[in-house]
Amino acid sequence: MTAEILVIALTILGEARGEGFEGMAGVASVIQTRAIERKQTPTQVCLAPKQFSFWNGGVSEPKKQELLKNPQAHNAIRLAKLVAEKRMPDVVHGANHYHTFQVSPKWSKGEQVVATIRNHKFYRL
Repeated sequence: MTAEILVIALTILGEARGEGFEGMAGVASVIQTRAIERKQTPTQVCLAPKQFSFWNGGVSEPKKQELLKNPQAHNAIRLAKLVAEKRMPDVVHGANHYHTFQVSPKWSKGEQVVATIRNHKFYRL
């Protein structure tokens, strides 16, 4: 597994491992959309400060290894490969932002939800 696929897969797992394949695909779509829009690599998108809560504060090596043992890891790696190859289908209607139902970030005020998957609302800003 390449370093890029590892970062993408860990981001997907860290953000949506409890959301099933569809929820993880939504996060993967957002990563790809941001990479294309911002002309950045998926790794740059994933590791950008304060963009994905999973990476806030850093992630220890034991935590990474624990996530890779998660039953959803295989699916996250499959999705990460699609993102790395720029072949991830857009399952969230061009969304480039999302959040869980448990939070209401300032940036989401007045914005239209373009997709909802389980506990995540997706937006195109």
